[in-house]
Amino acid sequence: MLRDMSPESAMEHYLQALPYRDMIIGIGLDSLEVDRPPLLFEDVFLRARRDGFRITCHCDVGDKDTLRNIGQVVDQLGGSGADRIDHGLHAADDSSLLQRVKEKDLGMTICPWGYLCYSGEAQIIDRVRTLYNAGIKIAIGSDDPSYMEDIWLNNSLYLLRLLGNFTDAEFFQLQRNAIDICWAPAD
Repeated sequence: MLRDMSPESAMEHYLQALPYRDMIIGIGLDSLEVDRPPLLFEDVFLRARRDGFRITCHCDVGDKDTLRNIGQVVDQLGGSGADRIDHGLHAADDSSLLQRVKEKDLGMTICPWGYLCYSGEAQIIDRVRTLYNAGIKIAIGSDDPSYMEDIWLNNSLYLLRLLGNFTDAEFFQLQRNAIDICWAPAD
């Protein structure tokens, strides 16, 4: 669902996808986040949860209410919180929020290169390190290279090696995390 469109449009697209539910594992919300909190789309997420889908949501990219939005995704989305968080880097700034992510064993998809190139974020690598060291299942991703053109996985991993001093063992764990949080069946 695209957050820069209306909640009604999100529900319409969700309903149009239902005939293909055997090919869909989860429902997510992305796109422009400013002044578009996750709970604005709560009806769709409640429906998706009732229909048995996993749920995720982009939060935290370029929004002034980032901690509130991450909290909504962690605690409230779909009635009990999402199954995964897309982005959410600023959870590292709030120990209570970080603890709730850890307690719920939520995975997080993080795109350091995207933060660097498109949001002007400061302390990217420090926050990634905080999440990793807290035992959060972070997975490093490319976000959407077809949309953002120069956001690639190797760029993000290079940043972690160069600026974050991530070791080979830590890179292995990051890739293991990606498998653990992807929702694909074991087979």
